[in-house]
This record gives sequence, structure tokens and C-alpha cells, in this order.
Amino acid sequence: MKILLLEDDPIIAEQIQNYFELFDHRVDRYDDGLQLVEEADPSRYDVMLLDINTPGLNGIEVLKNFRELSIDTPAIFITAMSDLEYLKKAYRSGCNDYVRKPFDIEELEIRIEHLVKGNGEEGIPLGERYRFDMKNERLYEGVREVPLSPRERRLLYLLLKHRGHTVSKESIKSYLWDDQEVCDNTLRTTVKKLRNKLDEALIENLRGTGYRIDA
Repeated sequence: MKILLLEDDPIIAEQIQNYFELFDHRVDRYDDGLQLVEEADPSRYDVMLLDINTPGLNGIEVLKNFRELSIDTPAIFITAMSDLEYLKKAYRSGCNDYVRKPFDIEELEIRIEHLVKGNGEEGIPLGERYRFDMKNERLYEGVREVPLSPRERRLLYLLLKHRGHTVSKESIKSYLWDDQEVCDNTLRTTVKKLRNKLDEALIENLRGTGYRIDA
């Protein structure tokens, strides 16, 4: 899972980053909202964690900016504010959930898991023979689990998360290889291996653009 974090308190930011990276998730940290808007592409992340009171642009302004660009990456606000008006503004800006400081890091993890992988889509059907467990990133043919490599699991998860829409080659490479430089042939090889395991023409190649699984 890839997490985009906006938090100007270095202690809280480090706590979040250390915890999630311990479980092999990636956390990209920003402490300035304007810098985040100028540099980050939230469509390449699974979830955004946004502090409300940050320099440059506050978290609400950041999220409004992204939602106006039709970016639907789930967002959780992290805030010390208890004023109801702030919470109304947060939800109006397009947030999905919030946690109040101080918080238990495991509570935050539960909220993220519920939001990102727990939207009632644990078993998404693939063709007539397969289903993919979004929560645990496991592929099944009937009751038999189809073995996938970690990268194949992440690829299938990403395509299903955006099913019905084309996911660009650059977005896929960034998601699978954490912004390492990889060539298109490496991506094609990974897609081919996944296609062979699915044994159905479920992954569509949009030549020169990216890949798609239809809804």
C-alpha cells in the first residue's frame, strides 16, 4: 500500500511512517500543503492522510484542490480540532474519514484498511472463473488460490481498484516499483505473467497508453 502523508509535526509524521513501513507499506511525507500539491500525484497512492492545520495550504485546501481535478483517492484527515464547523468543511471538501489527535496508530491502521480495502469488495469476480479478494490481495479460481508474486498481486489490485478505467503505464510502474526506473519491457513481462495465470483475456492493453480491466 502507498500512503501520501501531509503532517507538519515531525514526531507524528515519523511515528506514522515508521509504523507503516514496518509492514512494507510506502509512506511519502510532506509538511507543507502547497509543496504537496505542486509535487505529488495522489492518483498514484492508495490513501491520503492529511493534517488540517499545515503551512502553505491547509489540508482542507489541499483536498479541495485534488477533488476539483476529479482525483478520488480516499482521504483521512488527522486533526486536533474538535470544532464541528471544521469537520463540516472537511467532509464538504471530499474527505472520507477523520481521526482526532492524539490517536492510537492501530486505530488509524484499522480506518485505512476499512477505507481502502473494506468497501464491500472483498470478492470481486473476474470473468466466470475467478474472484479477487481485495482485502488480502488473493486470487481464487473456485476455492483454489492461484499463486501470485507480490508484484502480480499489487498489479491486479491496482487494475481492479480502477476497473473500467485505463491505468497509465507510468502510474503502474510507479506503483509497482516505487519510482525506480524500469523499462516498458519489464512491465509487459509482469503483465504477461499475470495474464498467463488468469488464463483469460481479462487485462486489456491500450497500446501506448496503459492497461485496463473492465468493470
